[in-house]
Amino acid sequence: MRRFKVGDRVVVRDETTLFHTRCQGYMRGRIGTVVEDRPAWVIPEDEAWGHDEDGRHEPFYVVRFKQTELWADYAGPDLDTLESEFSERWLEPAGEGEHSV
Repeated sequence: MRRFKVGDRVVVRDETTLFHTRCQGYMRGRIGTVVEDRPAWVIPEDEAWGHDEDGRHEPFYVVRFKQTELWADYAGPDLDTLESEFSERWLEPAGEGEHSV
């Protein structure tokens, strides 16, 4: 069962790790909106160690962020966005009243 659906506001977990995660540091702690769900796949932390067949599988999601919320000094238009893909373990529901795209 998927935890999120398209349109859900999510926060990227602000966790540090020594392993490959495909979770960019500048997106951690940021709020975005799920715009696409992707099939379950081996999580990057296991894939990086060659566990393609026996690794942990999770759903993945594409999340859209306003660039003005990613970088305080962003000088482009307010409507500029950036999308990135995350495994489910990196996302939490956003709280009420928090900004998102």
